[in-house]
Amino acid sequence: MNSLLWTLAWFAFASRAAAQMTAADVTNVLAQAVSRAAVISPTSVIAVVDREGFVLGVWSVNSTPPKTDAFTNLVSNAIAKAGTAAFLSSSQHAFTSRTAGFIVQQNFPPGVNNKPPGPLVGVNFSQLAFSDINKYKLPAEAGLLALTASPAAPLTQIATPLTGGLAGTAGGVPLYKAGALVGGVGVAGDGDDSPLNISPQTVIDPKVDEDVALAGQVGFEPSPRIRATKVYLDGIALPYVASTTALGAVTPLGGIGTNVAMYAPTGSPAVPLPYVAATMGGVTGQIRQPIIADPSGVALPGGTARLMAAEVTAILTAGANRARTTRAGIRLPRGVPMQVFITVVNNPNVAGSPPVCLGTFCTSPDTTRFSWDVAVQKARTAVFFSSDARAFSSRAVGFMSQENFPPGIGGTAPGLFLGLQERFSIITPTGSFLATNTLNGAVFMTATNANPNLPNGITIFPGGFPLYRNGVLIGAIGVSGDGIEQDDLVGASGAALFPPPEPVRSDRWLHRGVRLPFAKFPRNPAL
Repeated sequence: MNSLLWTLAWFAFASRAAAQMTAADVTNVLAQAVSRAAVISPTSVIAVVDREGFVLGVWSVNSTPPKTDAFTNLVSNAIAKAGTAAFLSSSQHAFTSRTAGFIVQQNFPPGVNNKPPGPLVGVNFSQLAFSDINKYKLPAEAGLLALTASPAAPLTQIATPLTGGLAGTAGGVPLYKAGALVGGVGVAGDGDDSPLNISPQTVIDPKVDEDVALAGQVGFEPSPRIRATKVYLDGIALPYVASTTALGAVTPLGGIGTNVAMYAPTGSPAVPLPYVAATMGGVTGQIRQPIIADPSGVALPGGTARLMAAEVTAILTAGANRARTTRAGIRLPRGVPMQVFITVVNNPNVAGSPPVCLGTFCTSPDTTRFSWDVAVQKARTAVFFSSDARAFSSRAVGFMSQENFPPGIGGTAPGLFLGLQERFSIITPTGSFLATNTLNGAVFMTATNANPNLPNGITIFPGGFPLYRNGVLIGAIGVSGDGIEQDDLVGASGAALFPPPEPVRSDRWLHRGVRLPFAKFPRNPAL
């Protein structure tokens, strides 16, 4: 696809991405869901989140919601489900929180022993409340958004579930207007959102929360042509929903229940957001974080030069050029190009200092929004686990972070890094506590403060690569937005400008007699 066609496609996507939820839309979705919940799940909490992550309304079907931890958990779970459906979808594919649960388990497909983990295992630990990159937001704070290296830092922390900012149980579905993704609706209330319930069985069974969410979605459904059931990963069709709904008479909003404080129904903030159009590698997209030179004054070994803005631009351009010519793994119709966030971070080379984002390029206004936070997570993960003597990609980190090693092989001991993602991703209000991630068996102790080196946590799936100059670690690239092998291909294309010495790459290392991976690319990826 040449640059002219890409430019025309960008303007088409920009027009669709400009579609937003109005206050009337939010009221309509909530009224429909509340009316259905009053019949089948009267303790439900219902949330609407737009595609940028603004929480547009949260409603309790119970007129006098209890002031308990259990109710607070319902609110955070409803927001996470709505956000998951909005963040994982686009105008070219429609995913639900059920879809998410299908691709984050220890085997893919879930329940089939001795198969590798799901392609997005660990993605739930993104969009965290403390993220400095992207997270759920209050519409009133839209004016605080700016082109900075840490755009989410000044925003209010909206609580996320213990299992992370993205949900893995059914009850979140995306919302569309005239074919354009505008948000998601999420429902929590049937008492089935414990991490214990993210299992092979729960991605099959119908769920009351999903029934209620589908009622809210009436009039805002995606085309059947782009639903998850039409997307195949490794030849396996993904689930969309397993429930049905029966929307009866709709009571006007306010007739049943009440809004949850801080989340009164409203429309999406007015566009435009502070993201500027730019063309890189023949792709017209958006700059989401400004391209800057590495600002650190800390010396690198041997006086090695830090990344300059022109070099960051070259890395982003190489990645964008590869994305331009690579067939998407999840978008429909088949044969369209992939869309991603590409980011570059520095190596602070000092404990307690986070890798600074040196630039983020989004190849399309229709790129999945969860990918922004995850792209930076991937880059920071690569820096955190690498050194001058060890070049670990985020794929290698994930390979060593599963319940079994090698991943997916039952009856083997856990990976060396099992539990680190949880340790760096769960923040408790007070003190510390012992917790278990039932998705992978990790048992860990966590305290009140985030690791200062990782201000948006880490991730354990592919797309992040360290960058080197003359054998010295100078930063990393992270890519997210499509299939993990496609993300790896784009990331490796950018990293090829500053590759590690081959002897220190993770695929030159053995652990327990097993060679670690570094990168994996799709077969025949070119358009």
